[in-house]
Amino acid sequence: MTKGLFLLLMMTVFGTSEQKQYSKNYYPNGKMQCEGWLSQNQKVDYWFFYYENGNKKEEGHYLANKKQKWWLFYDSNETLIRKTEYQNDKPHGLNLLYKDGKIVKAEKYKMGSKTNEWNSLSAYQKDNTK
Repeated sequence: MTKGLFLLLMMTVFGTSEQKQYSKNYYPNGKMQCEGWLSQNQKVDYWFFYYENGNKKEEGHYLANKKQKWWLFYDSNETLIRKTEYQNDKPHGLNLLYKDGKIVKAEKYKMGSKTNEWNSLSAYQKDNTK
Protein backbone atom coordinates (compact mmCIF):
# COMPACT_ATOMS: atom_id res chain seq x y z
CA MET A 1 0.00 0.00 0.00
CA THR A 2 1.40 3.37 -0.94
CA LYS A 3 1.91 6.10 1.67
CA GLY A 4 -0.75 8.35 0.02
CA LEU A 5 -3.36 5.59 -0.07
CA PHE A 6 -2.62 4.72 3.58
CA LEU A 7 -3.08 8.38 4.61
CA LEU A 8 -6.36 8.60 2.67
CA LEU A 9 -7.59 5.41 4.34
CA MET A 10 -6.65 6.71 7.82
CA MET A 11 -8.44 10.03 7.18
CA THR A 12 -11.56 8.17 6.07
CA VAL A 13 -11.55 5.81 9.06
CA PHE A 14 -10.74 8.38 11.74
CA GLY A 15 -12.18 11.53 10.12
CA THR A 16 -10.55 14.90 9.85
CA SER A 17 -12.55 16.68 12.53
CA GLU A 18 -10.88 19.73 14.01
CA GLN A 19 -9.62 19.39 17.54
CA LYS A 20 -11.05 21.53 20.32
CA GLN A 21 -8.83 24.31 21.55
CA TYR A 22 -8.96 26.43 24.67
CA SER A 23 -9.41 30.12 23.90
CA LYS A 24 -8.70 33.17 26.08
CA ASN A 25 -9.54 36.80 25.29
CA TYR A 26 -8.32 39.81 27.26
CA TYR A 27 -9.42 43.38 27.94
CA PRO A 28 -6.98 46.19 26.98
CA ASN A 29 -6.03 46.40 30.69
CA GLY A 30 -4.70 42.83 30.50
CA LYS A 31 -7.48 41.23 32.57
CA MET A 32 -9.24 38.15 31.22
CA GLN A 33 -12.44 38.93 29.28
CA CYS A 34 -13.54 35.37 28.54
CA GLU A 35 -12.22 31.83 28.25
CA GLY A 36 -13.55 28.53 27.03
CA TRP A 37 -13.49 25.86 24.36
CA LEU A 38 -13.70 26.36 20.60
CA SER A 39 -14.38 23.75 17.96
CA GLN A 40 -14.37 24.82 14.32
CA ASN A 41 -14.34 28.47 15.52
CA GLN A 42 -17.55 28.02 17.53
CA LYS A 43 -17.95 28.19 21.29
CA VAL A 44 -18.60 24.75 22.78
CA ASP A 45 -18.63 23.27 26.26
CA TYR A 46 -18.06 25.47 29.32
CA TRP A 47 -17.22 29.20 29.10
CA PHE A 48 -16.40 31.92 31.64
CA PHE A 49 -16.88 35.67 31.12
CA TYR A 50 -15.38 38.37 33.35
CA TYR A 51 -15.86 42.04 34.21
CA GLU A 52 -12.97 44.41 33.50
CA ASN A 53 -12.11 44.28 37.22
CA GLY A 54 -11.35 40.55 36.83
CA ASN A 55 -14.41 39.26 38.70
CA LYS A 56 -16.59 36.58 37.16
CA LYS A 57 -19.58 37.93 35.18
CA GLU A 58 -21.24 34.80 33.81
CA GLU A 59 -20.53 31.16 33.07
CA GLY A 60 -22.21 28.29 31.31
CA HIS A 61 -22.41 25.81 28.47
CA TYR A 62 -22.31 26.43 24.74
CA LEU A 63 -23.17 24.18 21.85
CA ALA A 64 -22.32 25.53 18.39
CA ASN A 65 -22.10 29.15 19.65
CA LYS A 66 -25.49 28.96 21.43
CA LYS A 67 -26.11 29.02 25.17
CA GLN A 68 -27.35 25.69 26.52
CA LYS A 69 -28.25 24.24 29.92
CA TRP A 70 -27.77 26.28 33.12
CA TRP A 71 -26.02 29.67 33.08
CA LEU A 72 -24.94 31.58 36.18
CA PHE A 73 -24.78 35.39 36.27
CA TYR A 74 -22.94 37.55 38.81
CA ASP A 75 -22.80 41.23 39.74
CA SER A 76 -19.47 43.10 39.57
CA ASN A 77 -18.63 41.91 43.11
CA GLU A 78 -19.01 38.28 41.97
CA THR A 79 -22.26 37.74 43.90
CA LEU A 80 -24.68 35.31 42.23
CA ILE A 81 -27.72 37.23 40.97
CA ARG A 82 -29.35 34.82 38.51
CA LYS A 83 -29.41 31.25 37.23
CA THR A 84 -31.10 30.64 33.89
CA GLU A 85 -31.71 27.53 31.80
CA TYR A 86 -31.07 27.98 28.07
CA GLN A 87 -31.82 26.07 24.91
CA ASN A 88 -30.53 27.29 21.54
CA ASP A 89 -29.47 30.66 23.02
CA LYS A 90 -32.93 31.40 24.48
CA PRO A 91 -34.17 31.13 28.07
CA HIS A 92 -36.00 27.81 28.24
CA GLY A 93 -36.90 26.44 31.65
CA LEU A 94 -36.34 28.18 34.95
CA ASN A 95 -34.87 31.61 35.60
CA LEU A 96 -34.03 32.04 39.30
CA LEU A 97 -33.25 35.49 40.71
CA TYR A 98 -31.16 35.80 43.88
CA LYS A 99 -30.66 38.42 46.56
CA ASP A 100 -28.26 37.90 49.46
CA GLY A 101 -27.79 34.27 48.42
CA LYS A 102 -31.51 33.42 48.49
CA ILE A 103 -33.99 32.90 45.67
CA VAL A 104 -36.36 35.89 45.59
CA LYS A 105 -38.16 35.21 42.33
CA ALA A 106 -38.61 32.40 39.85
CA GLU A 107 -39.73 32.59 36.26
CA LYS A 108 -40.49 29.90 33.70
CA TYR A 109 -39.60 30.37 30.02
CA LYS A 110 -40.37 28.49 26.86
CA MET A 111 -38.02 29.32 23.97
CA GLY A 112 -37.51 32.91 25.14
CA SER A 113 -41.09 33.70 26.20
CA LYS A 114 -42.04 33.97 29.87
CA THR A 115 -44.86 31.54 30.69
CA ASN A 116 -45.06 31.88 34.48
CA GLU A 117 -43.67 33.86 37.40
CA TRP A 118 -43.46 33.33 41.16
CA ASN A 119 -42.52 36.06 43.65
CA SER A 120 -41.69 33.66 46.47
CA LEU A 121 -40.28 30.19 46.88
CA SER A 122 -43.43 29.08 48.68
CA ALA A 123 -45.61 30.22 45.73
CA TYR A 124 -43.37 28.25 43.35
CA GLN A 125 -43.51 25.15 45.57
CA LYS A 126 -47.30 25.44 45.90
CA ASP A 127 -47.72 25.69 42.10
CA ASN A 128 -45.41 22.76 41.44
CA THR A 129 -46.91 20.30 43.92
CA LYS A 130 -50.38 20.34 42.36
